[in-house]
Amino acid sequence: MAEPTVRLAPAAPKYTFDNGPMLVELRTGGKGLSHLGGGIIRFDDGGKTEPWRLPYEEIVGVIEGELVLHADGVDPVVVPAGEMATLPKGATVVYEGAPGTRAFYALTPSDWFKQYPHGLPDTGV
Repeated sequence: MAEPTVRLAPAAPKYTFDNGPMLVELRTGGKGLSHLGGGIIRFDDGGKTEPWRLPYEEIVGVIEGELVLHADGVDPVVVPAGEMATLPKGATVVYEGAPGTRAFYALTPSDWFKQYPHGLPDTGV
């Protein structure tokens, strides 16, 4: 039986994606995790993403700046630096970041894209 391995998870161009004004750095790709994914999101110039129906559970912790989460028609949730927010599977969310905002995210399952490459459909979970 192999011993558990701790691995550094730096940013890699192969796992970095634009989502409108939000840059997503998947840091766990190819790091041996089977259920958990995570990384850094950045809003270098600020802005809002398009609505996205989550095919996974997610936590977001703001490192610097301020993130506003607009979810399912409820009042926006403002997440300042040093705070965290949880997002359930099936929520429709818009991520809005002030210029310079950086946040850590973790989600499960990490292979959500295999079943839902375009996010969850509008009906059913």
